[in-house]
Amino acid sequence: MLRIGKWLAVTSLSFLLVGTIAYFYAQDDMIEVLDPKTTNLVELPPNSSQSVELERMGLYVALRIDGEDTLPELKLINSSGKEIEGREAAWYDFDRAGVDGSIYQTVMVFENTKNEKYILYNEGETTLWLIDETSNQIEIMSDPGFIAISCGFCMGIPLAILAVITLVIGWRKGTKNKKISISDELYIDKQGGKIKIVTDIQNIPDPFIKNNDLRTNKTENIEKKDTFWEDWDNQK
Repeated sequence: MLRIGKWLAVTSLSFLLVGTIAYFYAQDDMIEVLDPKTTNLVELPPNSSQSVELERMGLYVALRIDGEDTLPELKLINSSGKEIEGREAAWYDFDRAGVDGSIYQTVMVFENTKNEKYILYNEGETTLWLIDETSNQIEIMSDPGFIAISCGFCMGIPLAILAVITLVIGWRKGTKNKKISISDELYIDKQGGKIKIVTDIQNIPDPFIKNNDLRTNKTENIEKKDTFWEDWDNQK
């Protein structure tokens, strides 16, 4: 178990190392893809409007720079003059960073739109960006750097957890097999490949008991022979 755990640990570290290196090389490209200033559909100055064509089943996110006026203050009107209601930002709509270090906050999300042209109105006092989140995510996931990051961390983290569990189990089994005692008798356990100290002579394996029997028999035979010569001398 310990050997398996060590191999798992080495393998997981290799995957995590690949993922970490890929992240440092690919993070600039991913930030550039997610930068609203470079990949936006519409960039609206305050109190302005612009037409935009949206597709069905897309995910479109409206953002403003964090720290400024981050209220939605926008309208999306379809070709029939009907306002499209979006949802406000949820906890999983994380802020994103731009190449220049600016932080953008989600103010409104539009989902399941129809394939038609819309007019986006920015009624706020700060610039508004509308991005195609679906297209951006597809571009990121098809990037080789992102694939290396995903493989590295998705494989490395589970293997690391499995390695820790295996090492703990192997270590606990190893500690249970250790026996400490004090005695004058010593023998080698050939099955376990370990040397054990025996406190009771009855616990000595069979081969040693047989050897002790042979020694005892030899001693008894010698004593009998000595007694025979003594009896013969006495007869004379």
